[in-house]
Amino acid sequence: MISLLSKSGDTYSADKVAWILSAVMSHVPHSFSEADVKNFLASLLGGACSELGQLEAITNLLKCDEFRTLVWSQQGVSDRIFRVQTKTAPAPVLYKCVFAIWTLSFDADITKSLKQLQVIKKIRDILTYSRVEKVIRLCLTVLKNFLSSKGLCEDIVEEGILEVVQQLEFEKWRDPELYDDIKDMAAQISSEVNEMSNFERYESELKTGSLSWGFIHSSKFWAENVMKFESNDFRALKMLAQLLQSPSTNTTTLAVACHDLGEFVTLHPLGKKKVAQLQVKDQVMQLMSSNDPAFREVRREALLCCQKIMLNKWQDMEVAK
Repeated sequence: MISLLSKSGDTYSADKVAWILSAVMSHVPHSFSEADVKNFLASLLGGACSELGQLEAITNLLKCDEFRTLVWSQQGVSDRIFRVQTKTAPAPVLYKCVFAIWTLSFDADITKSLKQLQVIKKIRDILTYSRVEKVIRLCLTVLKNFLSSKGLCEDIVEEGILEVVQQLEFEKWRDPELYDDIKDMAAQISSEVNEMSNFERYESELKTGSLSWGFIHSSKFWAENVMKFESNDFRALKMLAQLLQSPSTNTTTLAVACHDLGEFVTLHPLGKKKVAQLQVKDQVMQLMSSNDPAFREVRREALLCCQKIMLNKWQDMEVAK
């Protein structure tokens, strides 16, 4: 039967065979070896099956606890799941994509790896563009499972999932129970947001050594959290300075770090003094004068940072007069 998966031009038969074989493997896993599963997946992903046919077969196998880790580790499986286009994919394809993610959410180790694949962004996009009730309901179930993962909780907060879920309350749904599911999920996410303060998120990102633009680098964040940078002897500020001085720091991180340093100088009463103690001004000025085309954003943020440092200096001189 596996040979039918590769039969050119017969997608219908290939899809049916794939579904039957994967369902049998999933229900009686003791009758199949790892080699059988690998051989089946290779034929499936390289054969004549449709996108939906491949996803249905993969989800059948992922339902099986015995095969889940093996299936996920096979080349092409993760790509097949996450390659689904959230804006244009038919509802059945979207549903199977989310269903596959849902089965993966029951394995703690696999769930951790989903962070690298930006799974929360994927779910957010589906919630934004799809209005198929069973797809939305399954997305909410997936999010509920993800709330047990600290790493994914951070992404749920960062990606603005709360706002997306809350917006669903204003849509027209045929099933009245879906409104309750939406409200319940919004309440759970809101609780996580409250527990994870913005400054904690900022420190967590600093520890990764890689910064990216987002709410925790906005003017609103700095206005609300600048005084918290005094905690642990200005630990966060020192980590920021280390990122600026490290030769391995990527350009986006350098740009964000320059921006944040400028915000600290502007808003904290001891901003200029603390920055002077860290001796990062010269490094910022070097970044400002870089001729590397890839440093365009870095140069702009470094220039703004220097302007804020000098502005504070001139203000101090005016006060002294």
